[in-house]
Amino acid sequence: MTPEQSFADLLAADPGRPFVTYYDEASGERSELSAKSLANWVAKTHHLLGTELGLGAGDTALIALPAHWISLPPLLGSLTAGLALTTTAGDADVAFVSPATAADAAGILDSYAVAPDSAATGFGAAPPAGVQDFVVAVRPQEDKWPGVRFGAGPDDLCMAGRSRAEVAADARRRAAELGLTPGARVLSTREWTGYADWIDALLAPLSVGGSVVYVRNCTDPAVLDRRAAQERVTAVLTS
Repeated sequence: MTPEQSFADLLAADPGRPFVTYYDEASGERSELSAKSLANWVAKTHHLLGTELGLGAGDTALIALPAHWISLPPLLGSLTAGLALTTTAGDADVAFVSPATAADAAGILDSYAVAPDSAATGFGAAPPAGVQDFVVAVRPQEDKWPGVRFGAGPDDLCMAGRSRAEVAADARRRAAELGLTPGARVLSTREWTGYADWIDALLAPLSVGGSVVYVRNCTDPAVLDRRAAQERVTAVLTS
């Protein structure tokens, strides 16, 4: 088992089920993607990396992104294409950043920025200096999930020096520690800083066929409680 296979299994089981729901309490945004809709974005990222850039097993993607629905396609697309993930720019062959972390991609030829405030449409005419607009780059790519072929196997490197099989096992173990049951719906207010956050806020829920809710810029516990009730969450992860 690998993390990308966990996503494929969830997609096959119930493609129309909401997988990621995103709230920004500062802007009032609420976005929701089904597993199928997310898979279209993942497939596009997969083909950008594998078909256009020729990257795969043995290559590494820098992931310096906020906890946001638009951050899932770069992460899962990198995994399906066979890349390992890192938070260290010096180890990376391609970078996915936000405006706040664009400087982290200095020196990486193929660098893409996501636009958290206009995720579905990108930056328009003004992407951050030195990086490409992720949405513009992936828009022309193939979006059909059946065209995705995993670029690495269970023994290939995944993240934090761990193989894909080891990361999948870590996710299952962490799901058990968090008390996540099959189909769990996990709300997280954490930022993404690397391995531990990717496990808790994405891969552990995936390992039990669950779904995720990301809430950003929430300072009122009552609002967080309301979101948890509205979204029928079964576990809450806070900073």
